[in-house]
Amino acid sequence: MSHLLQDQIDAWWNAFQAKAPEIDALFRRKAQWDLAGWMEETLQSIHPHLMWEFGPAVNGPGHRLVITPESRRDLRPVVGRILRSVPPMEGWEFYPYRQPESFEMAEHTVDARTGGDISETFFTAAIGELNKIDLTFFAEGYVSNSDENFSDVFVATETLLGEEVLDKWIGVIEVRPLPVDREADPWHIKDLPQRVAALMQEVRLTLPSEPYCSKSLEEGYEWTLYKIEPKEQVDYPAQSDMFVGKTLERALWTNAHCGAAFDSERFSRCGETFCYVKLDGTQAMDEEKFEDKAEIEDALDAALRPEGVGCVIGGGTGLIYSYIDLALVDVPRGTELVKQVLRGCNINRRSWILFFDTDLQTEWIGIWDDTPPPPLPGVE
Repeated sequence: MSHLLQDQIDAWWNAFQAKAPEIDALFRRKAQWDLAGWMEETLQSIHPHLMWEFGPAVNGPGHRLVITPESRRDLRPVVGRILRSVPPMEGWEFYPYRQPESFEMAEHTVDARTGGDISETFFTAAIGELNKIDLTFFAEGYVSNSDENFSDVFVATETLLGEEVLDKWIGVIEVRPLPVDREADPWHIKDLPQRVAALMQEVRLTLPSEPYCSKSLEEGYEWTLYKIEPKEQVDYPAQSDMFVGKTLERALWTNAHCGAAFDSERFSRCGETFCYVKLDGTQAMDEEKFEDKAEIEDALDAALRPEGVGCVIGGGTGLIYSYIDLALVDVPRGTELVKQVLRGCNINRRSWILFFDTDLQTEWIGIWDDTPPPPLPGVE
């Protein structure tokens, strides 16, 4: 990220520190002024899609400020940089996601935002595709596929679970009327956090107990091969030109290629981040020391695995690009080792490390200092 961005962030925190006593006075009803206008002028000058929410502190007396890009998850790294720059401020807490609230607060929030009533709403929850948790809500008077009822339960879900769990773990949300034929009695919606937390833990327990790099490929892992028919384009963001791929983890690969939101934590309980090397096959250098992608895969695995920082878990070949998928326990150290290997083989300048996570979809690391930007997915 640019020095200009950091200058904007520093200016925001300087302005916030100076304004903090007046914000406190506003919340104590000892002053009146346009907080929303001031936040638009200051915080949203960094990026207009940064949203904000004030509330009481969670861990002690004082106030909290949530800075969130909501659906613009590509801006999560910007939020992270803002919050890493927080100056010491007594009586303030800062968060990158809206925090979970009580059932009473959820009732109030739903009433205020949608006019709905969740006091007699029930739900069932189950682990669905891509290690996500699917929710179905029931209430007297609910109509299947009703936008109004969906709005009620969506707001309730975000309020009860918090924005992070909603973004990363919740899959399909449906509404249906009561009574309903069912195999199990539904839970009352006030128990949603408890039930979702239990299912999240159930998912984690199905994941490998050790990082992928802790085992050799001969210790129970099997490759799955895929064939794809990509659409021809001028250029290809992500892995959109791939026509043949392989992976050690089918669910992970499916999530990475189906267009759904991807979060590494749903596929690793060891803190791994899943990323990939992207190599432009149209600009090979005569001086490159590897004859094919398989040799590069072997060299990367040999550099990462002994250090305990990661390994190769898949890859693929595209119409233009070649790909090597990685699971990294230590991203800074792992990416440095990848760069060392690829620079050592004199790989061409159009080579990058990119990430599967939705929050990191526009982040990239060039293999060389003069590597140009890769083609990136468009965001709304």
